[in-house]
Amino acid sequence: MRDKVIYYTDELNDDFAGNNIVQKKIPSNFVYVNESHIHRILSFILYNIIARPIAFLYVKLVFAQRFKNKKVLKKVKNTGYFVYGNHTQGVMDAFLPSILTFPKKDYIIVNPDAVSIKGIKTLVMMLGGLPTPSTLNSSKNFLEAIKKRIDEKNVVVIYPEAHIWPYYSDVRSFNDISFKYPYNLEVPSFSFTNVYRKRFFKFIKRPKVVTYIDGPFYVDKSLPKKEAIKNIRDEVYNSMKKRLNEKEKYEYIKYIKVEDDYAVNQ
Repeated sequence: MRDKVIYYTDELNDDFAGNNIVQKKIPSNFVYVNESHIHRILSFILYNIIARPIAFLYVKLVFAQRFKNKKVLKKVKNTGYFVYGNHTQGVMDAFLPSILTFPKKDYIIVNPDAVSIKGIKTLVMMLGGLPTPSTLNSSKNFLEAIKKRIDEKNVVVIYPEAHIWPYYSDVRSFNDISFKYPYNLEVPSFSFTNVYRKRFFKFIKRPKVVTYIDGPFYVDKSLPKKEAIKNIRDEVYNSMKKRLNEKEKYEYIKYIKVEDDYAVNQ
C-alpha cells in the first residue's frame, strides 16, 4: 500500500472510506437519548468493560499510537467539551476518542451510514454514536442530545472534514458549521491531530500514529456570532495544520488533485 496513489477532485466532498453502505435517512422520531435503565446499564457495560479495552489494544497494537500534550484536557475536567479531529481512518477514528477522553464518555457525531446497517443501530447508539439528522424534528432531537451530553460533563467528538481519507498526511479545509455547538453551549473546544510517522523497524510498513492535543479554545462572545464561530474554527484548523507541519510529512498514501472526474478514472 505504501506506493498507492489516490486521485481526488473535491477536497470538501470526495470520500474514500470504501464502505459502500446504502445510507438511510434519520427519521423524525429517531431516539437519540434512551433513558431506560436497562439500556443505560447495558451501555455502561458495553462501552467501559468491552469496547474501551478493545479500542486501547487496537490502536496500540495496530498503530503503535501515543498521545502528546494530553495534559491540557485536565484544565476542563469539570465540564463537558468538544474535540475536533482529522478524519484519516475508519475503525481507529471510532476507537481513539474513547481512550483520549477517559474517564469521560465520548459521543461521536457520525454519518447516518453508521446506523444504516441492519442490526447494529442499537450497538452504535450504546457506544455513543450521534447520527446527523435528516429532518427538522430529528434535528431538534439531535441538538437536544448534544446539549444533554455536554451538560452531563461528557465529550462530543466531531470530525469536521466529514469524509474519510485514509492515511492523509495533511488537514483538509472544512467549514465552520459544527463550531456553532460550542458557541451556543458556551463550552471549550480542543483539537486532536493524528500524525503519521515512519516505524523504527522498516519491515513494518504501516506507519505509527502520534496524536497531538491542543486547546482549550474558548468562545469569544465579544465578537458577532458569525465571526466568533469562524474564529473557533480557525483556531482548531490552525492548530491541526501546525502539528502536521512540524516535521517532514510521511505519505503512506499519496493524494494528487486533478481537475475533473475523467482524469481520476483514467
